Amino acid sequence: MNSIRIRVAGILIKDNKILLVRHEKNKKSYWLLPGGGVEYGETLSEALVREFQEEVGLKIEIKNLVLIHDSIPMDKHRHGLNIYYWVTSADIKVETKPDSILKESQFFSLTDFKNIILFPDVRSELLQIINSMPLSSIYLGNQWKN
Repeated sequence: MNSIRIRVAGILIKDNKILLVRHEKNKKSYWLLPGGGVEYGETLSEALVREFQEEVGLKIEIKNLVLIHDSIPMDKHRHGLNIYYWVTSADIKVETKPDSILKESQFFSLTDFKNIILFPDVRSELLQIINSMPLSSIYLGNQWKN
């Protein structure tokens, strides 16, 4: 059965540095924004709060929706929808919770961020977003009415 995997991620900037997590998968190592898959029956915001807690031990506040893109390889063997939010956190200590894929987390200066291996590679778009804050957008959450 083919389905679309929805992934939410958060852009967290502290002291002019961006938080990233490093994954190792299929003998490849790459960095990405903290976040993960949305579970059935879970809102985007619930998933993002859960993923930040699971991956880096941070309680976050979700701000603006800032970027959405598809991720479909040429052979179309999978389809991902990536949704990015601007997030903040009063917590100051990141506690990475490594697993079989997640290996570490780190804050990168925006200068160093330009030179890392990011997956998917949306570095230029993220830097544009970061440099143009604040953005105005609205996420209404779950609008299903009984």
